[in-house]
This record gives sequence, structure tokens and C-alpha cells, in this order.
Amino acid sequence: MFSIFKKDKADGDIGSGERSLRHSRGWKDILEHLKQSDGLRVLDFGATSPANINYLTALGHSVYMANIVQDAARPEWLRPADPDAPSGAKPEFDTERFATSNFDFSQRDFDIILLWDTANYLPPSVVPALFDRLSQVLRPEGRLLAFFHGRADGPGTAFSRYQLTDSDNLIMLGSGHYPVQAIYQTRQIERFLQGYSSIRFFLGKDNVREVMAIR
Repeated sequence: MFSIFKKDKADGDIGSGERSLRHSRGWKDILEHLKQSDGLRVLDFGATSPANINYLTALGHSVYMANIVQDAARPEWLRPADPDAPSGAKPEFDTERFATSNFDFSQRDFDIILLWDTANYLPPSVVPALFDRLSQVLRPEGRLLAFFHGRADGPGTAFSRYQLTDSDNLIMLGSGHYPVQAIYQTRQIERFLQGYSSIRFFLGKDNVREVMAIR
């Protein structure tokens, strides 16, 4: 799901509908850049957030939403099991068809991509294709902010919408029940971001790595 919105000119485990605060060094850097720049185009992943739309457009930027975790959970993307496959074989996720349908972003490019922890909740086969596409739609010197969980379950791994604030903190709002599907190590993340001019990692106390990448 891809939506367009633009203007003319304490960490913890949370369930759906619940909220907590998260300090974010990556968001601090993005916020400074937003306040120092005019007319940026922002791609924000997650459920549609009126608060984020209002905040970013008030700063004079255009906002585009992409809620691909919810879409990837639909059964329509699963290929029927091969009748010749061993008993108990699971249907395969149709990565190519999903990417074609969801990674077009209306043929736009962006100055900032707020990916959050989207990658952890997607089928693993989709993640390399996603990062490849994001590298194509992020403008030169554009910034990408991504979070990566260091564990598959436990406190802090509930799927959340990250609501922006005018501080170093993000408000985490429970946004549905989607399990962490894969954990990614530093070398894997670096491969996803190959070709970027700068990559910085920040490790949070909740075992979440924040990654700031600049094209």
C-alpha cells in the first residue's frame, strides 16, 4: 500500500494500541537535517500516521507512506505448494510479484527514507529486493534510517508504528501482530547498503541497531 501526502509550496514490549518511548540517535540526525532543509521528499514506512503527516508537512516537506509489512502478510503472495514437493513443504512467497506490485513508489525518488524496522517483519527473500529498490529511489546524498532487531522475540520486538516527535525520542505505537521473520547481522546489513557513501551504526540498550546510511 502506497499513499501520498504533501504540502504545496522508555523502550519496552508493546501490544497493538499500546505505546512507549524510544530514544533514537538516528532520528536525532534526521530531525536536524529536516529542520535545516526545505522541500524534502520523505518516504515513511508503516501504517498511515496523521501525526507524522502533519509534523513533516508543517516543516515544509512532502510525505509518502508505504505499509508493506501489512501487505506482505496477505495469503495472495504465496505460491501454491508444488505437488511434487515433499510432504509438509510450505508454499513459497512470490517475491518477484510482490516487489513489482509494492516497490514502484509511483516512480518517485526521495531525499529521506524512514524504513524503521520493516525488514525484520518481511519474508527474508523480499529484503534484498527491497534494499536494492531503495538504493535506486534514494537521491544522491539522501538519507536512509533503518532499525534492526537483535532477537526474534521478547521485549521490544512487537510490531510498531514509529511516531515522530520534535525531540530525540520516538513514540512507539502497537500496530498489529506481525512476527519477526529474520534477524540480520552487521555484515548482512552492510551488503544491503553496498554502494552508499556513508554507513553509521548505533546500538541501543534494547538490542536494536540503528543504521544511518547516506547515498
